[in-house]
Amino acid sequence: MKKTARFAVAAFVLALMLVAAPKKAAAQFGVKAGLYTSQFSDIKDFKLKNNVGFQAGVLYKLHVTPSIVVQPELLYVAKETKLESKDGDGVGNGRYGMQFMQVPVSLQYGPNLVVARPFFQVVPYINYALGKSDAVGSWDDINRFGYGIGLGAGVDVWRFQFNARYNWDFSKVGDGEKGVKVNGSEWKASKARGIEFSVAFTF
Repeated sequence: MKKTARFAVAAFVLALMLVAAPKKAAAQFGVKAGLYTSQFSDIKDFKLKNNVGFQAGVLYKLHVTPSIVVQPELLYVAKETKLESKDGDGVGNGRYGMQFMQVPVSLQYGPNLVVARPFFQVVPYINYALGKSDAVGSWDDINRFGYGIGLGAGVDVWRFQFNARYNWDFSKVGDGEKGVKVNGSEWKASKARGIEFSVAFTF
């Protein structure tokens, strides 16, 4: 397992331990939705362009200290990319994507300024593929379980949270040597990455 994979798994386990440990920390539930600008890397014979998807789900916000928050989330995330043939023949052009159930754990640090709490965050996550474009190929060729890490910043204002992250998938879309096919082109080395912008409301 690569160092990045070990780091992602270790950070995710540590985050879950932090969630379980505090007994008297203040906690809030919330709902979250936003845009997800995503791209899949290393698809041969095509130009890759960002495409806007979406995300929506719920969160649990745990105030460990006034400056430290641990925030697990359960999200439905649509990741897509727009492909254009490099030779200009138009074959295979279109949108290709997958839909995931994603479990990120946001580790946040920032000062409580009473009227607002700006913060930086490190966000290890795991995900599981629920759906895909027909052109992506067979489920037999897809690694449905994945993991990665995000970095970003945000601000809490009253019960609202405004959030921006850049996410890197460490796991490949293709399963082993079989690979995923996009009109005959192998996609086995492809990884998803993207920027998310979201708004959450806590109760």
